Amino acid sequence: MRDLQLLLQHLFHPAWQRWVRFDISGLEHLPAHGPGVVAFNHRSYADFFVLAQLVRRGGRPLRMLAKKELFDVPLVGAICNGMGGIPVDRAAPGDAPYAAAVAALQRGDLVGLMPQGTIPRGAAFFDPVLVGKPGVVRMAQATGAPVIPVGIWGTEVLWPRSAKAPRVSRWRAPVPVRVRIGPPVELVGESVEADTARVMAAIVDLLPPEARVAHTPTEAELRSTDPNGDLPAT
Repeated sequence: MRDLQLLLQHLFHPAWQRWVRFDISGLEHLPAHGPGVVAFNHRSYADFFVLAQLVRRGGRPLRMLAKKELFDVPLVGAICNGMGGIPVDRAAPGDAPYAAAVAALQRGDLVGLMPQGTIPRGAAFFDPVLVGKPGVVRMAQATGAPVIPVGIWGTEVLWPRSAKAPRVSRWRAPVPVRVRIGPPVELVGESVEADTARVMAAIVDLLPPEARVAHTPTEAELRSTDPNGDLPAT
């Protein structure tokens, strides 16, 4: 993984990514040593470019849990595999990905995941309330690792779900991508569900103000959330 980290430092240097402009703050909240569960919101396949930037700038590999299909996406899959990513096969029963993530945390690794599980489609994509699955809290409880929230905004412009590839032609007008990393989320322990809600609320707090306001999407915006550019079924 160290070799890939060095590769990412060069391949994802801003000089080679003139089609996107990253605005990243809060890197000091990523643990310099020891385990950590890094929880992102999910807006685009280009979220994994953010992963590459955090590795490049933060100086530590980040093992991502991601659905198995993403490991087949060009470039995205290469990043996931090279960083020791943990594929999640939603069609297969069992807790193998969870067990692999816990083992990685127990070894002192950083493990990243997107508690939403997938990019929301249709009107749900614009909902200011994020709903997450409990795995992030279960991992933290099992290992004592802190949960570090990360709020991503703008990757959906760089690579809409309806597009087959990122918009790498925007050299003259690079897409702004905003990334905020917050301090560890305090997990109270009253219930997994309540602590999961705390993690998701902490992520929302890191997003820009417009993300926290209810929005009625246009037809074009709704189509952009579908892989085929279709309107969601009503």
